Amino acid sequence: MKSRIVASFAAFVFASVATGVALAKDVAADVGLVNALSGDVSYQSKEGTAKKAQPYMRLRHGDKVTLASGASIRISYTTVSQQESWTGPSSFVATSSGGELLKGNKPVVKKLPTAVPQRLARISELMNTSRVGGLVVRSAKATKSASKEEIAEAMAAYEAMRAEAAPNDVTPELFLYSVFEENGMEDDLKIVARDMLSRQPSNPDIQSLAKAALGN
Repeated sequence: MKSRIVASFAAFVFASVATGVALAKDVAADVGLVNALSGDVSYQSKEGTAKKAQPYMRLRHGDKVTLASGASIRISYTTVSQQESWTGPSSFVATSSGGELLKGNKPVVKKLPTAVPQRLARISELMNTSRVGGLVVRSAKATKSASKEEIAEAMAAYEAMRAEAAPNDVTPELFLYSVFEENGMEDDLKIVARDMLSRQPSNPDIQSLAKAALGN
């Protein structure tokens, strides 16, 4: 009897610890990519101090974002298929299900194709790697190549995004960049890299990604 009680208690402790770790991972998880920014915008994690937001940075679950009057930020979520455009003065908390308004203006919410969030989740990682010269475009020997149907779906998603995006918004191209890079489609990757550069020639992050694709 005693051994059963001990075993049950041990199982309970293990389950509680595992649950706690899982919850902690969820709380710290990335939830969105900042793909447009203007004016005075800051963000703050639960434990940290307020910092100036940066284009193409990742937002984590629980980050508080504050916009001064006239400022704006657009976030493409990597956990749900939606994009939010916020204007100041306002503040909100980024969560895995979208932004939760604290005060000020409500966001304009737009649905994204279902294929987009997972692809955009890789962009910050690719940017961080390319900044230090470590990004090597996968060859055609990529372990998992997408089917023609999957590539066609990705192209359709890209076209839908591009039709609604501003000329200098490279979010659709970043989505396509992730698809081509993951599948070792080097020729296509070079084309989309040049397109991104033409849309944002002065953006250092775009320059780094393009350099990785073009090899110069």
